[in-house]
Amino acid sequence: MKGRLLLIAILSMSACSVDPFPHELEEFAVPESGVKTLIIGDWGRNMNVNLKANAYMMNELACRIPVDAVLTTGDNFYENGVSAVNDVQWNVSFENIFTGACLLPIPWFPSLGNHDARGNTQAQIDYSLQSNRWNLPAAYHDFWMEKDSVSAHFIVVDTTPFVGSDNDDPNSSTGIQLLWLDSVLGSGNPDWTVVYGHHPVYAADGKHGETEELVEKFVPIFDAHGLDVYFCGHNHSLELIKTETKTLYVTSGGGSTPQSSIQNKPYNLFGVAEAGFVLSSFAKDSIQIDFVSKKGQRLFSYASPQTP
Repeated sequence: MKGRLLLIAILSMSACSVDPFPHELEEFAVPESGVKTLIIGDWGRNMNVNLKANAYMMNELACRIPVDAVLTTGDNFYENGVSAVNDVQWNVSFENIFTGACLLPIPWFPSLGNHDARGNTQAQIDYSLQSNRWNLPAAYHDFWMEKDSVSAHFIVVDTTPFVGSDNDDPNSSTGIQLLWLDSVLGSGNPDWTVVYGHHPVYAADGKHGETEELVEKFVPIFDAHGLDVYFCGHNHSLELIKTETKTLYVTSGGGSTPQSSIQNKPYNLFGVAEAGFVLSSFAKDSIQIDFVSKKGQRLFSYASPQTP
C-alpha cells in the first residue's frame, strides 16, 4: 500500500484513558491519511453487554486514530424502533452507551432497518434536529466527506421497502428510490463511492442470507457505476464478500447479539458470527477494511491494493 501507515498503539491518553472493558485493543496499522469511518449495525438493544463492549472499543479506536464518522447499517433500536424523539430507547441504547470522550464529538450517519420500520421512522429523522451527532435527514440521502485531499461519496439507502416487493413501476416508492440511486451514483467524481443500508445483497447463510430483491435491483446499478463498497447489516455477523465485480460487500451486523452460526459461501473472503464492528479507511489510492471484535481483536483485514 502506498503512503504511510498509522500504528494503533495502546497508549495512555489523558482525555480517553479508561480501564479495559475487560479487554485491550489490539495493535494494528491503518493508513495515516484519508477518510475513516466506524460501521456498526443491528445494535440498539437496551444496555446489551455486547453493545457496551463494542462502544468501549469504538471509543478506544477513536482515541488512537482520527475517526471522521460513525455509520450504522440499521436496526438502530430493537424490537420496534422508537415511538418518538423522547422515547427511552434514545438513552438506554444510544446516548448512555456511546459516552466515551473520544467518540462523543464524532457525527453519526444512520440508516434504517426493518426493526426501525416497525416504529416511528420520522422520529429518527426528527431526532437529528435536537442531537449534535445524529444525522438522518431522510430515509435515503447522500453526503460527501473530504479529508487530506481524499473525497468519499456516501449514499444511504432504505432497503426495507424492497424486501418482499416485486413492483417494477418506476413511480412506486421503490422505483423512485432506484432512479434516485442511479442518479446520485453518477454524480461527481469522488475517489471512493460507498452505498450503505440495512439488508445485505450477497451474504453467507446462517440467519437471513442474501436478499434476492436487492441482487436483482441493486447489483445492475452498482455494476454500471463501478461501486466501490456496499455496507449492510441484517445478518448478525461480520462478513466480507468479493464477487467477480469491483464492489466489496461488507456486513457489519454484530452490534449487539450475534447469530448462532454462519455458513460461508465460496465468495466469502471472511465471515464470522461474532459481536463486533468495522473500521473503514479510505486513502487516496487504497482502501482498508478492518473487522474488530467486541474484545478489541482485529479478526480480519482487507487492503486493496494489498500491503507488501
